[in-house]
Amino acid sequence: MRYSILIVGAGQLGSRYLQGLSKVSMPLDIIVSDVSPESLARAEVRWQEADGHKTSHHVRYMIGLSELPPDIDLAIIATSADVRAKVVVQLTELSAVRYWVLEKVLAQSDVGLDLITSVLNEKTNAWVNTPRRIMRWYNSIKQATPHRTPTIGIVKGSDWGLACNAVHCLDLMAWWTGETLVEIQTEQLGSQWHLSKRPRFWEVYGTLIAKFKGGSALTLHCSSSAASSALLLAVNDKQWTIDEVHGVATRSDGLSIPGCMEFQSTMTTALVESILTAGTCNLPTLAESVALHRPLLQALLSHWNSTMSDQLSLVPIT
Repeated sequence: MRYSILIVGAGQLGSRYLQGLSKVSMPLDIIVSDVSPESLARAEVRWQEADGHKTSHHVRYMIGLSELPPDIDLAIIATSADVRAKVVVQLTELSAVRYWVLEKVLAQSDVGLDLITSVLNEKTNAWVNTPRRIMRWYNSIKQATPHRTPTIGIVKGSDWGLACNAVHCLDLMAWWTGETLVEIQTEQLGSQWHLSKRPRFWEVYGTLIAKFKGGSALTLHCSSSAASSALLLAVNDKQWTIDEVHGVATRSDGLSIPGCMEFQSTMTTALVESILTAGTCNLPTLAESVALHRPLLQALLSHWNSTMSDQLSLVPIT
C-alpha cells in the first residue's frame, strides 16, 4: 500500500518536511505544491540532499492545487499564515483528506480561525505543529518534574519574533501544566510595530504576559538590543533554566539534562509514521491550538489598532 502525502508551501519549513518524508518506512506518493517555481526548485534540491531520490517514494512538484488526487492520506499545510485558511478551504473542496498537520500561526484573525474550524470540524484528525511537546528533550525535563502546577515561566531574548512565535511558548506552557489559557496582557508591549525579517509581516518588541486557569503565568520578553536568551520554569521551590541554544537544562538543585532542539526534517519521520499507522500523534489538536491562538490574536490585534495609525481586521504575523 502506498500513502498519498501533500505538502502545500515549499518554503524553508515545507522543504524540511519533505526531507523528513524521505526516511518514512512505508512507500509514499508525495505532491509538493507552491505558487513559486523557485521554492519548488529549492525543495527538489533538498529532496536530493536527503537522498530521497534513492527511496521507493515518488515525488511530484506542482504550481498551485490544480491536479490533485481525489483522496489524500495526509496534508501538511506549511504556507504563510495570511493564506493558510484559504488554502485549507480550497483543499477541502478538491480532495478528501484523512489527516492534517497545520503550521503556526494558524491564521491572522478570528475570521481565519473560524474558516479553518468550520471545514475541519471536531471529527477531523488535525494537529498544529508546535513541536516542543513532542521533542525527547522536553519530555525528559517534564518527566523529571512530576508536580508542575502552578508554574511561573519566563522567556527572554533579543529579536526572537515575539508576535510570530509566542504560540510556541503558550503551547509549551499548556502542555507542561495541563492548564487552560485565560488571558493575554499586552500593556507592556512596545508602542510601535516594525517590519519583520519576512516581507509583508510585522513584529513588536516588549513584554507579553499570559495567565492560565490553574494559577500559572508566562512572561514573554523580546528586546531589540543584544540579550542572552533563556527559558525559565519555576515550580514550587525549584527552577529550570533551559538553554535551547547550547542544549542544556539545569535545575536549581544541580540536576542537569542535556538535549537538543530537533530539526523539522528529523521530527517529521516519526510524526508522519505515527499518523499513518496509528491515526494520531502527540502534537496539539486543532481545537487545543485554536484555544491558544484566539486570545493571542485578539490581544495582538487590539494592541496594533491602539498603537498604529492604520486600523486592521487582522494581525500581519506568520
